[in-house]
Parts: sequence; C-alpha cells; structure tokens
Amino acid sequence: MESPKETSLVVKSNALINATFDLSLQGNRFLAFAISLLDRTQKIEIGKPVELEIPVMEFAKAFDVDPKNAYREIETLADQFQRKLITLQPDQTLDGSRVKVGLISKQKYHDGEGRVWIRFDEDLVPHLLGLKEQFTQYRIKDVYQFSKASSWRVYELLKQFKKIGQREIEVEEFKRKVGVPDLYPRIGDLKKRVIDPAIAEINGTSDLMIQYAQKKRGRRVVGFLFLIRDNESTKNPQERIRAVAKKLDTGADSAPDLAKLLREEYRVSSAQARQIANLAASTGREHEIMDKLPRIRGRFDNLPKENRKTSLGGYVFRALKDELTPKQAKLPLNNQ
Repeated sequence: MESPKETSLVVKSNALINATFDLSLQGNRFLAFAISLLDRTQKIEIGKPVELEIPVMEFAKAFDVDPKNAYREIETLADQFQRKLITLQPDQTLDGSRVKVGLISKQKYHDGEGRVWIRFDEDLVPHLLGLKEQFTQYRIKDVYQFSKASSWRVYELLKQFKKIGQREIEVEEFKRKVGVPDLYPRIGDLKKRVIDPAIAEINGTSDLMIQYAQKKRGRRVVGFLFLIRDNESTKNPQERIRAVAKKLDTGADSAPDLAKLLREEYRVSSAQARQIANLAASTGREHEIMDKLPRIRGRFDNLPKENRKTSLGGYVFRALKDELTPKQAKLPLNNQ
C-alpha cells in the first residue's frame, strides 16, 4: 500500500480555506488528512452529514507523530474542531442564510482499537465534496513537511491562483488571511517573520515555486505581487518529463526522425518517444541523442538477463529522461 504522503489529495472550497485561517500547524495537518480520506465518488445527499473513519496510525505515519501520542493528539484536535465555529455567508449556503457550524459536529471512539470517527455537518459537506468551482486542491506530499502554520496558510492562498500564475494582495488582507491581523506593523518584520520563511518552505518542499515583489504607493508598501509557478525541482523524474513534454506537445513530433528511431529500433512506446523527441528538439540536442542511442543499447545488452528490470524501450527512456529534463524553475521576479 502506498504512503498517504504520496497519493492523498486534499480538496476544499476557497470559502472553507478563508474560514480556517487561524488553525494551528497540527490543525491544518489533521483537517487536510481527514479531507484526503473522503470518498469523492460517493453520491452527495443534500442535507445529510458525512461520517469518516480516521486511521490513527496512518495519520501518525503521514506527519511523523509519535505513535504513542497519536491517539491522544487526534482527540485533542477533534475537540478543538468541534468547538471551532465556521461562518458560512449567504452566498455560500444552499438556502441563502448565514450559518455558523462546527468544523466537525461529532466524534466517536473505539478505545484500544486505534480508530476514530468524525462527522462533517451537512452544511459543511458542499464545501468538501462535489466541488465544481472556487475550490483548491493539493497533495499531502506537497505540504506534510511544512513546519509552520503560516507556511500552510500562504501555500493555500497562492495555490488558489496557480492557474492564473500570480496573485496581488493588499498588506492588511494578507495579514488577515494568514492569521496575523494585529501583528508586524513594520513590513520588514512581516517579511522576516512570515513571508520569507513561508516561501523558503514552499519552494523547498512543495509543488509551487514562489517569488514576490512589493507594491508601493509613493514610499509606502501597500501590497505584494506573488508570482506562482510549478516547482520542477520537487517533481520526481517521471513527473518532470511529463510536465515539460505536455508544454511542448503540439500533437506532432518536433523531431520526427528521432521519434521514429526510438519507436522502431529501440522499442520505446509512441508516447514516450514523442516526449523524448520533443524535449531533445527544445534544446537542439536531437542529433546528440541519436548518437548516444547505440551506447545505451550496448549497456543494456551487456546486462545479465537476471538484472534486467525492464525492457529495452523502458531502459532507453529512463536513461534519457533525467538528462533532458529541467531541474529548476527560473522566475523573473526578484524577492525584494
């Protein structure tokens, strides 16, 4: 079974993100973990809550929590969630009323069995399931290493605007949405204590690469412009080559001779041959790659059969993908 760190997807409405700006780091972790366990294929029944079993040891493993303390820690977090009121505005509810609801509405325990059940209230369910607009999604693997709640908050604020590629936000709105409305009146302190550490963690461990610039009115800083890009350095080789090839793929091979050679003589699949050909063409290296292919095949042929963990085509593809894939995203803004 794959680790939740690698596969779990968190999906929640932007309204819910904005309403939970003051969660602690562990609170963000627990909420994200719980949401990632929801069955998104289930039929949504209007007016019906959703109950969810939390596997305690999986939570401990995902976030490096001491197993001896995990059960007690989850109960503490669930208590906090049940007491925490979320306010849903009229445009966020089905009947147009303003609703206050607990982040969870019920807890149930099987002491000694390592199982906990929580219930999401029926008014909260539309902000977790069946979302078609104004929602944000990300993977547990892109956030589990954050060590500060502010990193999580900044990440979610910017992840919302990933498709647009940038987000401009006023200073006071930014402070309110990351949970420090009354702190850091000096911009230098806000950058030093919140923005710069958050961006360092986001760029170092997540799927986003962020840079920002100050927006000024005269000499006064009134806001920030954040530039949001894919973080190629945190993708594994397979993800990197897919991402770059997707940008390059126009429906035809950029280097048809290389693609044909890979398919017909080196038994690389059509999709992978196109990826390699397009990547090689983008850097003008198709002839260099064609010259290397006989040597790669020679290495494969010299492997003892018991050591061949893949076919010739798979071996050639893996041999070329790291060499042709960019390792670092380059962004034009200076962090100033």
